[in-house]
Amino acid sequence: MVIKFAIKDFLQDRLYKNLSPNTVESYRLVLDMFHKYCVSQEIVNTEEITQNVVKAFLIYLQNEKHNNPTSRNTKLRTLKTFFNYLEEIEVYTAKQNPIKKVSYAKEDINIQPFTEYHINQMLGYLRRSKQKERTIYNYRDYMICVSLLGLGIRLGEMVNLKWADIDFKSGTCFILGKKRELSSVPITDKLLKELAEYRIFCEHHFKTLGAYVFPTDQNTQLSPDAVKSLFKRLKTAMGFKDDIRVSAHTFRITFAVRCIQNGIDAFTLQRLLRHQTLDMTNRYVRMFGTALKTQNDKFNPLNDINL
Repeated sequence: MVIKFAIKDFLQDRLYKNLSPNTVESYRLVLDMFHKYCVSQEIVNTEEITQNVVKAFLIYLQNEKHNNPTSRNTKLRTLKTFFNYLEEIEVYTAKQNPIKKVSYAKEDINIQPFTEYHINQMLGYLRRSKQKERTIYNYRDYMICVSLLGLGIRLGEMVNLKWADIDFKSGTCFILGKKRELSSVPITDKLLKELAEYRIFCEHHFKTLGAYVFPTDQNTQLSPDAVKSLFKRLKTAMGFKDDIRVSAHTFRITFAVRCIQNGIDAFTLQRLLRHQTLDMTNRYVRMFGTALKTQNDKFNPLNDINL
């Protein structure tokens, strides 16, 4: 089968299975990159792709594109989904599938959560709106940061959030997460009050309330790239060091770490973060073990026993 035709069939299948447009687009970008690499190696048919071709592509990403292990693993995950689809439609047999024995690279995880200082600096900066015409941007960006910190939601989930998803009476937020699964997340009273006031502001500013909680200046849906640009500008304005990444994922990690520091159990944290298994939740726990040490030092039962 011609590679570019196989890619087109795969993307059509993902659309048919009702995956989100953002997910399908992320698949397309990776597979287009892989297709171009194959063509550069004079490979145009799927039967010509071997395990060594896939590994060579990953090495190319490392050496030529300077992709770190996390980025390479993300692309490999897409390739695995693609080749497993080709096995499903019998382009390959299980033994022929070139992706089967290609393993993920070991990741050096070093994403630091925000400190109290970082959070106060960002929120303080966004509160100080000097230009009246920029008030909507500052208030919206302020609420983006507050909501990410208070809900621990992902970037895609945040830009897709609609006012209809927030039940102010029950204090619940309905999130359309990965694999388009709908789940509910509780909202603290503090965040609920902030959102209620922000909702009134949006009604007054736009004259009519739009569908999305975090809109553009045209009251339409904000794109993930626009939020990434916001965070890039915010980091520059704050003068944060390179070891602090200003991103939606850093807010999510900060949410998880603060929950761990405050003694939350792994099962509750898994529910709040909406991880499918405890593996990823436990990963956060292992990454920030010093927080657990602090809690252990504070609450260990031996503290009250005279030895």
